[in-house]
Formats: sequence, C-alpha cells, structure tokens
Amino acid sequence: MSLDIPFASEPLIYLKRQLKRVPAAVRLARLCKAAVRRAPCYAMRIVGTVLYPVLGDRGPLRGYHDSTSDYLRGGCGQYVALTQHADAMVPPDPFQPNLFVAVVPGARVLSESGAVIAPDHRLLADVSWAGDKAASQPWAHPALRKFELPPIQHVGGRVAIINSIQAGNYYHWMFDILPRLGLLQQSGLTADRYIISATTGFQRDTLKLLGLPDDRLSVPDAGTHIRADELVIPSLSGPVFSLSPQQHACAYLRSAFLQKGRYREPHRAIYITRGDATHRRVINEAEICDDVAALGFEVVSLSGVSFSRQVEMFAEAKIIVGPHGAGFTNAVFCDPGTVLIEFMPTGRVVDCFERLARIGRLTYHSLVCAEIDTDGRPVTNDHVVDRSALRDLIARYV
Repeated sequence: MSLDIPFASEPLIYLKRQLKRVPAAVRLARLCKAAVRRAPCYAMRIVGTVLYPVLGDRGPLRGYHDSTSDYLRGGCGQYVALTQHADAMVPPDPFQPNLFVAVVPGARVLSESGAVIAPDHRLLADVSWAGDKAASQPWAHPALRKFELPPIQHVGGRVAIINSIQAGNYYHWMFDILPRLGLLQQSGLTADRYIISATTGFQRDTLKLLGLPDDRLSVPDAGTHIRADELVIPSLSGPVFSLSPQQHACAYLRSAFLQKGRYREPHRAIYITRGDATHRRVINEAEICDDVAALGFEVVSLSGVSFSRQVEMFAEAKIIVGPHGAGFTNAVFCDPGTVLIEFMPTGRVVDCFERLARIGRLTYHSLVCAEIDTDGRPVTNDHVVDRSALRDLIARYV
C-alpha cells in the first residue's frame, strides 16, 4: 500500500506551487530573476568606473543614461523637442520614444548599430538600440558588456548619427533609419557629415535622391568608434525593430521621394512575387500568377528594380497583391484608396502593413494562408494560397 503524497513524490514542484500562492514570495522571486539578468551590467559598470582613470574612453562603459534629455539637463549640449501629430485611426505604440534632435559636444558613436556614448563614458540608452526585445532594456545592451572598445577616430565638425540596426533590410532602412534625416530636417539643425550605411543599391539610390554626396558620409562597421566635435543625434523614429511604421516617418518618405506631377493616376494592378526568395514563398505561385494575369495584373519581382522605378510603380497602382515581405514597404507611396491584399502565412502574422495602410488611408486585406514545408514542419513560412478566396477578394475591386 502506498500513499499518493505530492510533497513526497515531487517536492520541488509542490513547493513552487505553494510559494506562488504567497504574494511576497512571488515578488521576491521576480526581484531575484531581475538581479541575475542585470548582474553582468552591474559588474561591468563597477569595473568600468574603477578602470576609467586608467583605460579612459576605451575601457568598459560606466553605465548608462536612460534618456538623452536627462543627460542634457546638466547644460552640456542642445536639445530640440519635436512633435508627432496623433491619428485616431492608428493605434498608439507602447514605449513610443519622444521625438527630438540633440547636439552633444564630444559624444561618440560605437559600432554599426550607431550606439551613442556620452562624454562621461555612459551609454545614451534611448538612442542606442541593440536589435531585439531582450536587448531593448538599457542594462542588456551589448555595449555594456565590452571590456575593451575599438580605437577612437576623431571626426571634426558637426556629425549626425543616422544609422541604426538592420540597415541592410529595406523595411528597416525606410522606416527606422531614413526618417531620422527627416527629424534632423524638421529641427532646423544641420550637419557636416553623416554616419549612415551606403553599401547596398537601395541605400545608395535613396541617399543620392536626398542629395547626400559620398564625401559627406561615414559608413559604420563593427569596429566603428567615432568621436565628433559635436554629435547631432536625431531620436529613433519609433519603436525600432518593432515592425510599427510611424506617421511622421511616412510623411517624410512621401515628401522626400514622391515627385509631384510625374506619375499617372492610379491604374495599375500589380502582383509582387517572392519567387527568388528563400522563405515566405507561395508554393502554388504558378497557378496564382496565371489567375491574376488573366485579370490584367502585372507580375513583378522587385529584385533588381531601381528605387525610383519602385516608387513610380506603387504611386500608380490601384491594387497590389502578394505575399508578406519588405516589398510592401513601398505601399507608403500609394495614393489613398489603393487596395493592398497581403498573403499572411499562419506562422508569421504581423500587422505592420495593415498599420501602414491605416496611416495612408489604403484599403487593406490579409489573406491567411496555410504553411507547407518539405518535412511537414513550418520553418520557412512557405505557404499555399486559396485560389478561390483570392479571386473572390480581387473581384470586389477589379
């Protein structure tokens, strides 16, 4: 005969369940977890403070400032606050940063992502982004875990930091990075040089259209550590890497790249293919292309198409159909009323282009599609489109 006593058979599980019923124990557990996560940052902060007199600006950082405005309260720079008009149709973002442009004499830029270090050897957290949700907390920034920083390059004059994470991704380039130039323009401040990526075709194309010559650009990389006489710091344009386009960013992109009087009235029906991609492909795309071509659609791959041509294509479109991908970024150039039909694989449901459609007053539809993979596991987000559902949806507008 045996007794079924939970504490005897599973003592740790039983104890954990009992402790969860005690509010004080729950709070203590959370504090302990937070302390463990933050321990490396705290340790490096102590090391950085101790070694700063010896290693100077190449040693470990001495911690961080939560915001640039907090740092500038000491009167060691200039701060221009900017405003973003709210739109009732567009849900607000949590953790929306304040919009501003700051000028900080002697500040430095570290790495390709454009982390900003104040002259007191502390990270300016609100304008430094590491690239994922886990690292969005200031204490988790990789720069705070570096024991030795790269050699410092001094750049004279007034230098603007524009770069951020994922500069090589078209979506993030357009919505996270270029709008910082718009904030700089809005502030009325100027710069002699710009720290910004200029390696891909679309980066060079857009910067040329914006009138930024190569000889005024500093292209950052992993070893970048630049000190400027004066560092001009536009705020991040929104919650970076959150797939959440902002109204001010959309307004800037339209004003910067849409050429008045150049485009015909919206008349084009366009299907965007991702046939040359490695993921998020339409498995039955041959049939889909036949269906939409019969309805008068152009079937277009955006790979290799110049930036100006893409702007023109979307500015003249009355309906755009295709799988979720960075190409839909160009919907920012569509006229109000343009129809977007986006294929959304079940394993990747995001609302960035639905939000973009709300900002631009476009008509948006998401067609959720079943994922298919060679071994039966949805790892590439390749998917099959319901041809009948797509035809019915298109028939409303064509």
